Amino acid sequence: MRANSEMKKIIDELEFGKPLIPSLKSIADAGFVKKDECYLLDSFARKSTNAKRADFQDCTGYECFVNSLHVEDYENEEPLAQGILLVDEVFCVWRASNPTLHLTATISADELTVVARFHVKRCGEQWLSDDIEGYIDPVMSIDSTEEIASRLIKRDPKSEL
Repeated sequence: MRANSEMKKIIDELEFGKPLIPSLKSIADAGFVKKDECYLLDSFARKSTNAKRADFQDCTGYECFVNSLHVEDYENEEPLAQGILLVDEVFCVWRASNPTLHLTATISADELTVVARFHVKRCGEQWLSDDIEGYIDPVMSIDSTEEIASRLIKRDPKSEL
């Protein structure tokens, strides 16, 4: 997991008061579809949009556009905790159906929003800058090979990230 200092501060205070809400769980459980060499959350791939793969520089950009979710649209009391739980659930579904490919999730937050995005990890493509501290808002990146979401959910509040 990579997180900037702003995100680490928030995570240190985070409590997971309830399980993943059903509307977010259903998005994760619907899984992914492959379209134009990109992996899209099935729940979002079905929505009508005029955006297409050719409109983006690479597959990562297209996946992050389609696989972008404002968690506060579903849960406004604990959006960051729900976002982390969503990532954990999406990763479980992903690993079961795509064991050889790695998925990357990014979560960004500000005073009003928590946005989760998903893309396949590809050589030469990335969503976040290497300079994660360069972001003003809290941001983190998690790879599907990591059990970080589960570790955060079950961690001792006094432990280090």
